Amino acid sequence: MSLNREVLFSIAVLKDTSVIWPFQPHPPLPLASKVECERRFSTVARMLGRHRIPSATVTTPHDIDAIVTDCDRDILPTRLFAFIGSRLALPGRSIDVDWHDPGDLTVNGRALPYRFVLDDAGQVTAIGLHPDVDDLPYRLAAVMTVAAAEYFIMTESPAESVPEGTFEILPLFYGFGPIMANGALREAADQCCGATQMPWERSRMGMLSPLEFGYSMALADWSLDAGFLDVGSVLRLDAREGLEKGHRFLRKTGDCSFEQDFLDRLPDNSVSSRLEQLRHPNGSMQLGAMMDLHAADEVDPGLIDAVAELLHHREVEIQRVAALILGQCQSVPRAIHDELVIIAEDGPVVLRRAAISALRPGFDNDVDLLEIVTDVLRRCDPTTAAVCVGTLLKYDSHPRHLIDALLKSLGSMVSSGAGNLQLGVKLLQRIHDDPSFALQQHFGDDPTALAILDEQMSAAGGEAE
Repeated sequence: MSLNREVLFSIAVLKDTSVIWPFQPHPPLPLASKVECERRFSTVARMLGRHRIPSATVTTPHDIDAIVTDCDRDILPTRLFAFIGSRLALPGRSIDVDWHDPGDLTVNGRALPYRFVLDDAGQVTAIGLHPDVDDLPYRLAAVMTVAAAEYFIMTESPAESVPEGTFEILPLFYGFGPIMANGALREAADQCCGATQMPWERSRMGMLSPLEFGYSMALADWSLDAGFLDVGSVLRLDAREGLEKGHRFLRKTGDCSFEQDFLDRLPDNSVSSRLEQLRHPNGSMQLGAMMDLHAADEVDPGLIDAVAELLHHREVEIQRVAALILGQCQSVPRAIHDELVIIAEDGPVVLRRAAISALRPGFDNDVDLLEIVTDVLRRCDPTTAAVCVGTLLKYDSHPRHLIDALLKSLGSMVSSGAGNLQLGVKLLQRIHDDPSFALQQHFGDDPTALAILDEQMSAAGGEAE
């Protein structure tokens, strides 16, 4: 039985595209989380540079077992740090690593898993560990690996700031992926309060889940041939899923926000390169480029149309970031602004918030736009209300019935503990001749809400003076 020419042509077209959707593997993470992992990974890789990324031996839990077995607790920190330091090629200066009093590692009611002790010249002389990190040997090893990574950055790659998660991701480039994944530092950071245990401070660690560590190891295998897939069997199940599914996805699709050989290329932030990324068939590449634009101070006018096209993308996260970027632009065409108005009125809540925040005065339909935002404010949740208030503050005139919508919204913010009361009170002061009277009249039967809002009013008055 022979196939006709039209069927054969259709099969050929499918083979020449990436849309073989019935058999295409799925990524282990949602698009936004996936691209965040990729950006974090590529940022640290570029910071190190190919010449400083070794062909590292993968460190597994078995290596940690060999160190901690029959090791006295008092010397365990020193032995572990010596092992980790040798793998990370830390500077040879002597550092004392020991358990410290919990009180020395508590800041604002949150426990630091470790701290650096500095001499008068600002050099690290010791690392103090919180006693509670001794609950699991792999968690202790992960904490000490993070400390070693931070020390590495301080001494080898000094920078005023590094992206969140850097201290957790950097060890992957030195073979410590399984240790970081199995250490489950996010779970430790999420733990609340036993009698002797407080929630951990997230500023240094606990940013990445085991699944995200697994996907980051997949990125290392795909782009650097790191060899983590060979030891997948020693990973906890969620980390193994991230590694195996991630590696299969990358190998089959190449769908990533950076090219496989990115370390052999110089970064290109030109308008032409950005346009190519924004119109790339790969959603990860598009979102990665948009996150870069969103983080920038200015957006080149030559990119506005390409960003606006993404308001109609199939991925909600890409639509959302597109709206946020358009809000950063110094000006946008009326047609694009009208699209934002439509989304602000009828879009899903996450898109609505982004679109409302991007609205601006200066168009001949400002009166209609203000009616739309006021109507949204009257019936929305406190988080969306805060965005509405921020946008309404951009305008000099407002609908008369905005006062009722705002007072209702302030009540929701107080009762839920969400939103931004300070902004809400600021708007009330702008649109009402006697805002204190308005509060008393509306919240007379709710003395708690009235007291909270009066306090915000007083604070706002003090700042104005």
